[in-house]
Amino acid sequence: MSTQTTERAVQPLTPSAQLGPALALVELLKQFPGLPAAEWCVDQYTGELSGHLYRSTFDKLTAFAEVLGGEIAPGRDYEFRGEMLRPHRLRSVWQDVRVVITATMPAPVAKAVAA
Repeated sequence: MSTQTTERAVQPLTPSAQLGPALALVELLKQFPGLPAAEWCVDQYTGELSGHLYRSTFDKLTAFAEVLGGEIAPGRDYEFRGEMLRPHRLRSVWQDVRVVITATMPAPVAKAVAA
């Protein structure tokens, strides 16, 4: 006896469905023009608005947190071109749109303690 599995293909959002997150971003930047510059994208499946702050500082991510609320959580350290980096992510909601802003910065260096 064989079992037939049916997989529902996940469909990307229509361009008009991506309009909501795009307009939320426009409003965010219009209302708070002093926020740090970031790279932005809208997820084609979930409509989540993602911002990226490369080679950033914690202060820049905090500026977004003061406006959007939400919590900042550290990610896992990774090495890129010989440098240890750590992403920090702010997760929030702005105008009914899920927003995740990731700031990548140098990872703290653990110092060896002499015995």
